[in-house]
Amino acid sequence: MEIRNSTYDRLLNIWGRLKTNLWFVPMLMTLGALVLAVFALGIDANLLKSDERAWWLYGGKAENASELLSTLLSSIITMSTLAISITMVVLTLAASQLGPRLIRNFIGDRRTQMALGFFVMTIVYLLLVYRRVDDHLAADNVPNVAITVGSAMSLACIFLLLFYVHHLASSIVSDTVINRVGAELDEVLRRLLPEVDPSSGSDREDGRRDEGESTGGGGAELSLPKGGYVQTIDHSALVALAREHDAVLTLRFRAGWHLLAGGRHASFSPRDRSADEIARGLASAVVIGADRTPTQDTEFCIRQLVEVGLRALSPGINDPYTAVAVIDRLTASLAIAMSRDMEPVLHRDEDGKVRLVAHPATFTGLVDRSFNEIRQAAAGKTAILIHLLDSIDRLAAHVRTVEQRDALARQAGMIASAGQRDVEEEQDQAEIADRHEAALASLIATDP
Repeated sequence: MEIRNSTYDRLLNIWGRLKTNLWFVPMLMTLGALVLAVFALGIDANLLKSDERAWWLYGGKAENASELLSTLLSSIITMSTLAISITMVVLTLAASQLGPRLIRNFIGDRRTQMALGFFVMTIVYLLLVYRRVDDHLAADNVPNVAITVGSAMSLACIFLLLFYVHHLASSIVSDTVINRVGAELDEVLRRLLPEVDPSSGSDREDGRRDEGESTGGGGAELSLPKGGYVQTIDHSALVALAREHDAVLTLRFRAGWHLLAGGRHASFSPRDRSADEIARGLASAVVIGADRTPTQDTEFCIRQLVEVGLRALSPGINDPYTAVAVIDRLTASLAIAMSRDMEPVLHRDEDGKVRLVAHPATFTGLVDRSFNEIRQAAAGKTAILIHLLDSIDRLAAHVRTVEQRDALARQAGMIASAGQRDVEEEQDQAEIADRHEAALASLIATDP
């Protein structure tokens, strides 16, 4: 079994935190403004004679150039303030309607960052050029090229503001948010879940029998010195650590879990190995932060989509169509997960010996995270319950394993029970029962 190299995941986690900061791209574009200003000011705009100068170059006097740059600078600052104010209003609306955890997706939107970055870039550029213009400059020393570039950038800001307002208006639409989060979920599933490999099926089972055989009984307890959300786990480093001490490590957590400092987070056996060295190695292989990230957390984006669905089903919003869109997007992502293997429980070294017993997410867990809370919030809402059963019916065509079939059948049974218990209309109950039977028939027809 090839062990996943988590060095890339650590770098990806750092990159993910940078790209979801609103200041990162504007800061890079500000550096670009410095380079552009130095380059533009260094060009000799008077290589040609005055009567041969291109018509599009600025050709005014120094005092006129100073006034022009001052006007452009104040106008772009006002425009930038307006853009930032609009952004804050949109973020407030998004937090109240879709959930505060989705603010990360709005802030991390590349077009939003580049639009704000261009406003900041233009302001910095105009400031640098403005400080080079003096009312007493000779006509031959006026930086015509730099002023022309600044004028062009200011003109672009006008059209950029229109684009930015349109982009923000469309980005707050629930379908746009659902598709954006769903696309990130699909990318995470394809990156974390390995392609189907029949030869490694034994390593993807529960692993408790192998763990017991390998460890020879209860192991010594290990704890992490720092609490917080687990962001990445370097499985390859843990396998190397266990191999170095000729031991077997067992994790009791996975990426996305919140840990308390000093808890019982892992164990190792045999017990006579150096506990201090193994504890230090474990701490260095696990990255813990103040919030969850999608780097190794397959449930991160699922929780975001579920939050949108729960708010849509709340009495204050009561938007079942958004909830239906969330269910459809979750169903599409679950189909991708069903086409791949789940992460392995057992990690082996080069000699094929079990060195690490991990605690990865299961397909049953993904289904529960996707449907449980929506099913509970949709109690008594016939349309949502029927759509959940129809989604399971559609997923039946993608079933490959017994676990997948059993997880979907179990969820369908709970949905049907909720319908029979909370729906008052007899015809609605009968419709839910029919959809349940259809979903079970599709699942039974599969041959994992």
